[in-house]
Amino acid sequence: MTRALAQASATTQTIFIDAGTYTERVTLDKPVNLQGAGTASANPASATIFDGGLLPAATQTNEAGLRLTVSGGTSSQPLTIADITFQAYDFGIQSEGSSPQAYLLLEDVETTHNRRQGIFWSSLSGVQHLTLRRVRATYTAEAGNPTTNGAGRGFFLVNGHKAAIMVEDGVFSFNRRSGVDVNDGSVSGLTVRNCQFEQNQEPALAVLGAGGTRAADGSFTSIAALIEGNTIRTTSANGLELKSCTGTGAGSGPGSFVVRANNVARAAGASASLSADNAGVLFIDRDRNVIAGGGGITGDLLTGGAFVVNNTISGYLADAASSANSNNGFGLVLEGARNKVFGNVITECQQAIQVQDRPANSVGATPYFDISRNGLIVSSGDSIQGNNLGNCAIAIRAVNLTNPVDASLNWLGTTDATGVRGAAGTGGGVVTLTGSTAGFAELSALAPTGLVDYSPFLNSAADASATVGFQPQLNYLNVDGGSPQLAADTPLAEGLALVAENGILRLEAGAYNEGISITKNLTLQTIGATTLRDLTLAGAGKVLTLGAPLTLTGSLTLAAGLVQTTTATLLTLADQATATPGNAAAYVDGPLRKMGQQAFVFPLGKSGQWARLGISAPASSTAAFTAEYVAAAYPTRTAAAPISEVSQVEHWTLAGADTPGAVQVRLFWEDAFRSGLDDFSTDIQVAAFTGTEWETAGNGGLGGSLSAGSVVSSQPVSTFTAFTLGSLSLAVNPLSTQLKTFAANQTSPQAVDLHWTLTDETNTYGYAVERSADAATWQQVGFVASQGLTSQARTYVYRDQTVQGLVQAFYRLNQTTAAATARYSGVVAVKLANSPLATVAATQSTLAVFPNPASDQVTLRLPTSAIGAAQVVLTDLSGRTVLTHPLRGSTETTVPFPASLEAGIYLVQVRGAGFVSKPQRLVIQ
Repeated sequence: MTRALAQASATTQTIFIDAGTYTERVTLDKPVNLQGAGTASANPASATIFDGGLLPAATQTNEAGLRLTVSGGTSSQPLTIADITFQAYDFGIQSEGSSPQAYLLLEDVETTHNRRQGIFWSSLSGVQHLTLRRVRATYTAEAGNPTTNGAGRGFFLVNGHKAAIMVEDGVFSFNRRSGVDVNDGSVSGLTVRNCQFEQNQEPALAVLGAGGTRAADGSFTSIAALIEGNTIRTTSANGLELKSCTGTGAGSGPGSFVVRANNVARAAGASASLSADNAGVLFIDRDRNVIAGGGGITGDLLTGGAFVVNNTISGYLADAASSANSNNGFGLVLEGARNKVFGNVITECQQAIQVQDRPANSVGATPYFDISRNGLIVSSGDSIQGNNLGNCAIAIRAVNLTNPVDASLNWLGTTDATGVRGAAGTGGGVVTLTGSTAGFAELSALAPTGLVDYSPFLNSAADASATVGFQPQLNYLNVDGGSPQLAADTPLAEGLALVAENGILRLEAGAYNEGISITKNLTLQTIGATTLRDLTLAGAGKVLTLGAPLTLTGSLTLAAGLVQTTTATLLTLADQATATPGNAAAYVDGPLRKMGQQAFVFPLGKSGQWARLGISAPASSTAAFTAEYVAAAYPTRTAAAPISEVSQVEHWTLAGADTPGAVQVRLFWEDAFRSGLDDFSTDIQVAAFTGTEWETAGNGGLGGSLSAGSVVSSQPVSTFTAFTLGSLSLAVNPLSTQLKTFAANQTSPQAVDLHWTLTDETNTYGYAVERSADAATWQQVGFVASQGLTSQARTYVYRDQTVQGLVQAFYRLNQTTAAATARYSGVVAVKLANSPLATVAATQSTLAVFPNPASDQVTLRLPTSAIGAAQVVLTDLSGRTVLTHPLRGSTETTVPFPASLEAGIYLVQVRGAGFVSKPQRLVIQ
């Protein structure tokens, strides 16, 4: 081999080395490639092996199987060493770094059983574009060699500034120290991916001083590092030891430091008896002075800005004796600012995640992750979200922090808030400790002393998808009002913004002095007695379902949407609390209780019917009334004179408690057609059920009109069971519904067909068809004459052909009676096709989002084109809108991200007339 190199001319490109065993020490001082026949591991029958014959010994030399003094190759033709094994030397491969090097490739190369280092690359003069592909570096500095000379790395890249370094698809195992150690000096553009590290006695991968290459103005022009897809198995060593590294907190782009999709685990059966702290991933400040001292250029940067995503870390445990000596096992340890931790699974660790502000040059055995030679770096702007931190003694621990950590949407090992932070704020899975000056005392995890904002937290460790990493399920979230709060929203409002459509939001018992607005289908659970100040329903067609009792102390505002309750999940309005009347699309569907001495109108309804009930002011301040509307006749319809008939359509229940006293009762109707009212007169009565029959409570006055009105009892009543509308004459007010159905459908671009069905027909001349564009201002567009009296069902049809230019149309019927009075039906609506907006009632559409994770842009696809104006809306996990983008008449659009948009987890949705897509989780790197 030495002879072949000596004979190589300036035109020699590659020396091919036959299979066999060679005992030479080769110095490569010419830009010539070396190509062997294969390695001993990959091709044992016909391998090219350089064997130095050196056995383990206390006294060692500096012999290298291959010493590189050449400067390298070019970008198109890197200097390549391939398919060779180097074994039983002091150094399998050695580069002295006496001059700058660039464009070198080690491919399918093996170093094994070498006494000092497998690959020792000194780059004091600088190296760039160095690639190790499918390299094996194993069994370095085995037993019998000294342990005091720094020997034992599989690949030791040291000194100077290293740039554009790639290590991929390699194996670095069973080394006395690290598998790969990038140390002394600095590194930019480092990539370590898809490698295997097993049973190295020190950190599997150690990196010092990584930071992006910088232009003259200080801006980054390369990544700091990407550590991705590696498999690490350790005994008592750290998995990834990342020291004094700097990222931007972004998941990609110049300056980023990304740790992604690695599997880091203590080996099965590894002892939990520790002599020092031990972590799966360690991102800390250490040896920053060694950066400049070793010829590096990133020493002026600050530790922080890691983006740690979709990793799996497990098995970092410590037994009781070790913990008593402050030798602890950690999944992930963080120091510095702007660290982002998303989508990781950290399990079977003593401490899942620790965030710490260590004093400079911290020493000793303490609750810190203790490792010497550090500076004080203050953590701030850290986000730990969407991680599975189950099966760990402690999920998140903050030690000596100045600034709180945003740690919502994690699985913390329990669905119980007291388990998360302890019954009194201590002893739970989320812990806040002081520093050494206060003896590392545990503070309450609750506000204001806690420094981990853990609410809302997940209700399940189930993964929402099969993609790499943990994808949190947002359909069930837990809110603890006592958690420290970093988001701009209040605790419950934050949870409401993050929970998925049709999801469940569970509240820890307490008083929530805040107001929330419901704009999605949601079930609200509570644990124990819970009060909320203000509740607003503002989502058309949305339903808030109470899964447990809830008390409002301020106001109930019903603008759009329903509140569904049951006797077991009662909504109570406390003394002095108020409620708006509601409307046909906003009411309480189920029982509603009102406490206190105020006159009150219960905003009730059922099955699409809005039907209020009012009471006068009770005499007792402790009065409590519970009312419910039932859209069906009461089972008993027997009436006592002078009542002739009671409603065959509806009734209300009203129950009093806590010395309610007597009150006047007012019943409301919104559709005289449906309620069976023909005559707005004293014939209409308030009927009260006595237990066996209906009696009149009188007519103390009418309100409103025949179409939509009310009647109040003439005297206060003190017996509270059921109430309904009564009539003194069946011929005047039959109290049976005639209008069974009323619907509108667009059958062509210029026409809407209306059809209505009656159970029978009496006392009418006909039906005026009225239309409105806004449900406020009405005009008659047609008239359909009655076909005559009948006791049989009858159907009418009318076609409106004057809808051109309308976006949406509302319709109602105006019935004219023989007494020349008018009554109106309920309102139906239809969205119109071939008009500026969409054609059907708003529905939820499925939205495809790719790529996910995304970096500088994302593409969105809908199953059908958006008709008219629509927009893409991007919100952060606090519900704040951070980006909007128009979507015009297309099924697909690409949304670019502004440079100012931070990496993190977001929700993306398309909103437009006629459709609203389901929010999709989007990770931006």
